[in-house]
Amino acid sequence: AELGLPGLERQVGTSAHDFAQALGAPRAIVTRARRDAKSPALASRLWLRLQALAGDRFERAEALEAWTRDLDDPRAHRPSDRPAPSPIAALRPRLISVTEVDRLKADPYAFYARRVLGLMPLDPVDADPSAAWRGTAVHDILEQWWKHDACAIDALRPRAEAMLRDERTHPMMRALWQPRLLEAIDWIAGTIAAQAVDGRVVASAEGKGEIAIAGVTLRGRYDRVDRLPGGELAIIDYKTGKPPSATAVRAGYSLQLGLLGLIAERGGFADVAGKAGAFEYWSLGKKRDAFGYVESPVDPEGKRDKIPTAEFTATAAHNFTEVAGNWLTGSAAFTAKLVPEYAPYAEYDQLM
Repeated sequence: AELGLPGLERQVGTSAHDFAQALGAPRAIVTRARRDAKSPALASRLWLRLQALAGDRFERAEALEAWTRDLDDPRAHRPSDRPAPSPIAALRPRLISVTEVDRLKADPYAFYARRVLGLMPLDPVDADPSAAWRGTAVHDILEQWWKHDACAIDALRPRAEAMLRDERTHPMMRALWQPRLLEAIDWIAGTIAAQAVDGRVVASAEGKGEIAIAGVTLRGRYDRVDRLPGGELAIIDYKTGKPPSATAVRAGYSLQLGLLGLIAERGGFADVAGKAGAFEYWSLGKKRDAFGYVESPVDPEGKRDKIPTAEFTATAAHNFTEVAGNWLTGSAAFTAKLVPEYAPYAEYDQLM
């Protein structure tokens, strides 16, 4: 009120005024919802007061009740078939990123909409920062740390703090994410320093490359590659959340690290090449009361239902060859939600 704005009660008063005016009509129909989402809805005090005062003078609109029931009765349930376009060979992509393989295998129609039709989802102008935004921010910090600081341990935290101070950073993210980000960033720097003592060093970061395989070009971008003491490579992917499960990897999904290792082994990266001997997710998420931990989708001996480390790149290559042969160089239809449990995103569901 002191600012010259109408009080909060004004809207209630206006609604009451409009309702009273409507009741002055020769005939008025008053309705209420019987359910609120999944729960029964209670009648308002006004509704109960009207019932008490009017008694039998209210005429029940039974015909309207029957109409509303008919509107919700489909009579018969005849769902449409899932979309399954099958374009000619000339329209099928011959270039694919390692991050698109899961989408192609689990939800071919979403891949078709993005890569064949060229439809890209747009974020709302006023969209809040998402998990994807956090991931991009972390990758940018770590990329600059590699390119400009050569992974100097004492330079990583200042880069994270500079990003948080940036005026383009959402204030809510700055307030809520800052403590966990800085703790996880410190964990990354400390872990790299500890591994360097044992002879494991950062060989390259944020590099990209490609190879020809199964009649198509497979392109990939790695977050970081370390050189192990024995000369083998460790392929590393940063995650702001939970890494993929061993079950998904066993099912032939989330093989991105294996495909990146395959590109490295075949000399597809300009800055680094060699035998891939380790595959790791470095998560900035929380585990055991601390932020930051390492998980691997493989195991040296194949324990805990994981793929043996030595077989990972071969498994990824076999899986990719099958996928490419079906949809990229073959004639398989791009069926929507082919494997729904591994197709969590819904950007293209409205096209079905």
